[in-house]
Amino acid sequence: MLVRHVRSDMNDTTESPIQALDTGIELLETLGELNGAGVSAIADEVGRPKSTVHRHLKTLENRGYVLKDGTEYYVGLKTLRLGANALNRHLVYPVTKSVVNSLVEETGESAAVAVEESGQAVYLYYNRTDHAVKTDARLGIRLYLHCTGTGKAILAHMSDEQIDRIIDQHGLPRRTEHTITDRDELDAELERVRREGVAFDDEERLDGMRGVATPILNQETGDLLGALTVAGPTHRVHGDWFREDIPELLQRATKMVEVNLTYR
Repeated sequence: MLVRHVRSDMNDTTESPIQALDTGIELLETLGELNGAGVSAIADEVGRPKSTVHRHLKTLENRGYVLKDGTEYYVGLKTLRLGANALNRHLVYPVTKSVVNSLVEETGESAAVAVEESGQAVYLYYNRTDHAVKTDARLGIRLYLHCTGTGKAILAHMSDEQIDRIIDQHGLPRRTEHTITDRDELDAELERVRREGVAFDDEERLDGMRGVATPILNQETGDLLGALTVAGPTHRVHGDWFREDIPELLQRATKMVEVNLTYR
C-alpha cells in the first residue's frame, strides 16, 4: 500500500521550478507503484488537484517518460535508459546476475544482489522461483540496513562514523518484534558478522521470512562492493539449512564474484 503524500494545494502560477520537479518525480514514482492509473486515481493517491496532475503527466508524456493508453497513464520505456545508466555504475551488477540466478536454482527460494545508497540497501538484481513466497522484494527496492541480512552485511564493513551517520539519518525503526533497535545490540551483531562473514535476518524485517547474506569485497583493497542474499519462509528456511547450508552456498558464490571483480 502506498503512503499518501497529502500536501496543501498550490496555485499553479506560483509553483517554483524546484517544486514542479518534485511534483513530477512524485507522480512518476506513484505511477510506477500503481502500475498504471487514471488522473483521478493518481490525484487521490498524492493528494493533489487533478489539473496539476494532468499537466505534469502531459509534460512527462511529451518527454517519453509516461505513456497514455486510453484514459490511463503508464511509466514509459524511456525510463529504462536512466535505470540502465544507474545499474552500469555498479561493477557488481553484470558479474552477479548469473550468480543470483544460480542461487535461486540451488535453493529454490529468492536471491538478490544489493548495494548501499543513501544509507539504505538497494536491490540491483532480484530473482525468485515460481513457488517462492512473494513479498515486496523487487528490483530497486530500498531497505533499512539494520533489519536485513544484506543491510547488516553492508553495515559490518562500514566505519563507525558511517554507521553513526546512517543511524542519525534513518534511526533503528522496529519492523517486527525481532528487529534490533538497540545500538549496542546492533554493534554486537555487526561484530559477529565481521567475524563469521555472514549476516542473518531472522524475521527482523518481515514476519515469517528469513534471509542470509554475505558481503562482497574487493580482495585486494577490502573495499565494500555490495552483498548477496537468499531469503525464504521460516517453514522452509530453518535449522542447518538456514544457519549452515545457505551460508556455505552464499560464501562460495561470493568468493567467485570477488575474484571476478578484483582481477577483471
